Amino acid sequence: MHVRTSSRHFRTLGTGTIALSVGLGLLAGGLGTPHTASAAPQAPSVAAVRTNVTVSRTVTVEAATSTRVVTAAQPIGARVVTEAARHKGKPYVFGAVGPNRFDCSGFTLYVYKKTVGKKLPHKANLQQKYGKAISKAKARPGDLIIIRRGSYGIHAAIYAGNGKMWSAPRTGKPVSKQRIWSSNYVVRRLA
Repeated sequence: MHVRTSSRHFRTLGTGTIALSVGLGLLAGGLGTPHTASAAPQAPSVAAVRTNVTVSRTVTVEAATSTRVVTAAQPIGARVVTEAARHKGKPYVFGAVGPNRFDCSGFTLYVYKKTVGKKLPHKANLQQKYGKAISKAKARPGDLIIIRRGSYGIHAAIYAGNGKMWSAPRTGKPVSKQRIWSSNYVVRRLA
């Protein structure tokens, strides 16, 4: 991450003086949510400045008259979904494992291997035994979805959020984002 700093803005907190700059604002925990840093005299507590530190968002910081955009590392789930989306429109071919054509478990096998280095078997029923079991209510984008008939896994996909999944559905239907079409499925977290 490249950060430019300036020492011309100061803020007094308690008995000490802290140089307030765009860089210090980011390094002190400002990566939690997008916000505006300024030299206007406000008295946030040091504890408030250091909460919610993440490195998974794009933050726009305004200082003086310039705007800088800092892009932090993308979270793993987002990388999985981004890679899945890259294959939109590629054809379904039974037994194919990519990168130009896929079947359902070949698609998930390829995407997880490429993004997180997880090696999965080429069969939906076997893939449901990998990773950590997650409740449907706690599913996050990037999780593995296995649609089942009874307890047997019949289709593999990648959760995209909002009740949708990235999938290589069937012959004649290319890789696409679609609604999760069954209520009988399990969620597994691989990353």
